[in-house]
Amino acid sequence: MLEKLIRNFILLLVVVASVSQLSAHEFWLEPINYKIEVGKALRAHEKVGQDFKGNKYAYLASSYKLLDLTIGEKSRAVKSRLGDMPAVNEVVNEEGLAILSAVTTPSDVTYKTWEKFSDFIKSKDLDWVLVEHKKRKLPERNFTESYRRYAKSVIKVGHGKGNDRILGLYFEWVLETNPYTSDDKIIKAKLLLQGKPHAQAHISVFNKLNGEITKTELITDDEGRIDIPRAKGGQFLLNAVHMIVAPDTMKNEKDAVWESRWASITYELTLMVNQ
Repeated sequence: MLEKLIRNFILLLVVVASVSQLSAHEFWLEPINYKIEVGKALRAHEKVGQDFKGNKYAYLASSYKLLDLTIGEKSRAVKSRLGDMPAVNEVVNEEGLAILSAVTTPSDVTYKTWEKFSDFIKSKDLDWVLVEHKKRKLPERNFTESYRRYAKSVIKVGHGKGNDRILGLYFEWVLETNPYTSDDKIIKAKLLLQGKPHAQAHISVFNKLNGEITKTELITDDEGRIDIPRAKGGQFLLNAVHMIVAPDTMKNEKDAVWESRWASITYELTLMVNQ
């Protein structure tokens, strides 16, 4: 009886947490440790917020379409349970560069005012959306946007050798530099949309070091690439947003007029001695 009450209480907390996520878009995976030994647990939080500041949420299966761990050529589903905190707690017995990936199920947010929507769109350098919104003669208050998130994180297991790889996500970051084995001063990353380079996209790069967070705005080149300076090291979050007119299915199911797709990736860097 007591076990059932505890389980129901955990379920209530998870549902309340998932509802609160609707007011925030940015979603990322944040490992407690980006470097672990073989045979140890990879523990990572699901976070929702903005500017690399967010709340931690317990695992809820219905929030995910996919939650996988990939090392080399092999991928497997992460075996999280309802209410797990952190959301990922997976023992890793393989050595190399581990890729944690997540695809969330659709969520939605309703904008009660035009100002809130406009501020969000302008902050992502997507002004064309505002023009199109008016052109489509859509309401300027009480309208809905549906959104989906595609998150990755790369973690060093043992020697950490290997490469990030394309996992086939709709919207996906791929690191072209291994942050744990390279001493390059620049980390190269590529943004893909439906498997193709996403050119001229507005990107936010966050760097967290010694409790301080800095933000840099970049634009992908014609090949969807950006260069991120190693700087003084620390944790990094790359974030991108893509907006489209909501498909008819979304209009019918959620009465959404816009749909956004979010891509993020996290990693950690150590300052090299020779820098």
